[in-house]
Amino acid sequence: MVGGCHQDVLGRASFIYEPATSCPGIVTRRPGGVARNVVVLLGRSGAPCRFVSMVGADAAGRELIAELSSAGIDTTAMVIDPEGRTGTYLAIHDEAGELVSAISDLGLYDRFVLPPTVLEKDRASLVFADANLAPDELSRLAEAHGDRLVFDAISRAKAPRLKPLVTSGALFICNLPSAELLVGHPVDRPIHAAERLAAAGARRAVITGGSKPLAVLDEGHIIELTPRPAEVVDVTGVGDAQTAGLLLALSAGAPLVAAVEVGMQAARAALATAGALRELPASTIAAALTAGATAKA
Repeated sequence: MVGGCHQDVLGRASFIYEPATSCPGIVTRRPGGVARNVVVLLGRSGAPCRFVSMVGADAAGRELIAELSSAGIDTTAMVIDPEGRTGTYLAIHDEAGELVSAISDLGLYDRFVLPPTVLEKDRASLVFADANLAPDELSRLAEAHGDRLVFDAISRAKAPRLKPLVTSGALFICNLPSAELLVGHPVDRPIHAAERLAAAGARRAVITGGSKPLAVLDEGHIIELTPRPAEVVDVTGVGDAQTAGLLLALSAGAPLVAAVEVGMQAARAALATAGALRELPASTIAAALTAGATAKA
């Protein structure tokens, strides 16, 4: 697992959010970063994980590494920049928990060079990376790991870094706005993004669209999966939970579509939870293992 590991500062309005003014609300600070969030959910599920990222030599960096270790994650390859500060993601959510605006102070990752051990080929393991890494480092990962690699596009700001790698054989995970940047054309449904990604040479992709049916591209075949209705308590970390469930099922040997269904189950659990999901539910872990065992039977 390779990618973002920083601190999140989150503000949520207590009443109707109004732009360009001060709104009463609650501000919290917690560990963040897509790759970090995903690896912690996997580690707490009992999956063996090694995590590689870069933090500053400051209190935030020390706290992040300690929290990863407490989740049972191998942090021996973590890089500490003695001259840099740990990254910060600042987000504002409205009274319903929907994202209003965000600022990423993550320039630290632009100086991050992957340790050689991350590029060692291992056909038995999945490699997950988010688009926080510099483009050259993403390319090195794609060259080293090919179809064992899973990329998360993260956002519209970072998705263009992955566009040159569409034909690499990696599995791409992205939401609809990020998919538009990958295909270079506006799309109104995940299935249309999947069709354009396939035409551009992508082999595998999962494109989410909120309440819209998500699309799965798997070696030329495209299907839609409709999310089940769910009570929305908080959208924080829903995408990370979905990715963690998907990866857990893939690592157990499940085919892509079955793995996506496990991820959707994890996403429903996250939607029903205030704040980010701390760990994957036992039912999701069981579903991932069952999907893998069924595929091997």
